[in-house]
Amino acid sequence: VHFKYIQAASRCGNMQEVERVCRESTVYDPATVKDFLKEAKLPDPRPLIYVCDLHGYVNELTEYLYKNSLMKYIEVYVVKVNPMQCPAVIGSLIDLDCSEDFIKTLLQNVRAACPIEPLCAEVEKRNRLRILLPWLEARVAEGNQDPFLHNGIAKIYIDT
Repeated sequence: VHFKYIQAASRCGNMQEVERVCRESTVYDPATVKDFLKEAKLPDPRPLIYVCDLHGYVNELTEYLYKNSLMKYIEVYVVKVNPMQCPAVIGSLIDLDCSEDFIKTLLQNVRAACPIEPLCAEVEKRNRLRILLPWLEARVAEGNQDPFLHNGIAKIYIDT
């Protein structure tokens, strides 16, 4: 019933209702709704962002937004919706060969809300730890004493 309601509301152009149901309801099949929202190519991907965030489809969300040039919404997701998913988003963007400038800008906008340990782990898995240097140095300048922060900087300094 909820899926049919989401379909009907999106076909009628009632994006606020689609967004509300996707955000508040828990009785729809997330995979079906996600696939429908991706195929519908809605002008505002916020309903898709909520479905993917609530049900763990962060990598698919990042890929969809990146491939459809919806970079602004990647930033909205990481800065306003769920900064804790920043490491997964950054990892996906690296896998998609996103420009380093966009990744650095994204990190600067997220600031300290992004968890350091998983971010360093995601980026280090892809041998791109150097991308994080300006962001890590900014956290040190803020007085952050997290050991993972200092370990990340040390690894970068040792590599250079």
